[in-house]
Amino acid sequence: MTDTVHSPLPPRAIVTLPGADVSDGPAALRWRLRDLVMDGVCLVIVDLSDADQISSTVLAALLDTHRVCRRRGGGVVIRHASKKMGDVLRRTGLDRVFDVEAA
Repeated sequence: MTDTVHSPLPPRAIVTLPGADVSDGPAALRWRLRDLVMDGVCLVIVDLSDADQISSTVLAALLDTHRVCRRRGGGVVIRHASKKMGDVLRRTGLDRVFDVEAA
């Protein structure tokens, strides 16, 4: 008989960015991400299906979150990135940092 060890899935959260980047401003997103990480989330899925563009401030907040989550065995996943957003992530090299799922 063999024992099978099942590791639980990492705590995860889905964050949707609205079309106007972030309605309450980038600072509100940074605090929201920080609160998720402090609550133990180690996999953050960012849904960009409604976002036309993303600011450098939001990208910086996602990078900070990614660093913390990677230390816990997780990371940040960019989901539903438009072709334009995918191009931006490729040009900046962030497609190699985040897991990017195309639209």
